[in-house]
Amino acid sequence: MSGFSFTVDVENEHKLIIKPKGSLDFHTVGILKQAIYPLAVNEDIADITFDYSEVDYSDSSAFGLLLKLSRTVDGEVIVINARPSLKRVFRMAGFDTLFFKDKDRDYIA
Repeated sequence: MSGFSFTVDVENEHKLIIKPKGSLDFHTVGILKQAIYPLAVNEDIADITFDYSEVDYSDSSAFGLLLKLSRTVDGEVIVINARPSLKRVFRMAGFDTLFFKDKDRDYIA
């Protein structure tokens, strides 16, 4: 958990942009969930974008958070700027088509 941080910005009153830094694992996802889930539910948020540009590791608990949020908001939950190694993990789990836009779905086979 050391070295984990994140920022949350609200864009156009209905979109959250979340930028985690470090590893997304069971412990850090719990911290992230406590901070952003109330915003997603109570602030009339339609879309959530996760900027993975500074994420170096992500386990299945991050997938769980993304899925839960996608069922909570009226719009979409997307991941942008993920490293190729993380894109492969999303692809192997079958989540690339759910959370990546077409341009962000490029990954190394």
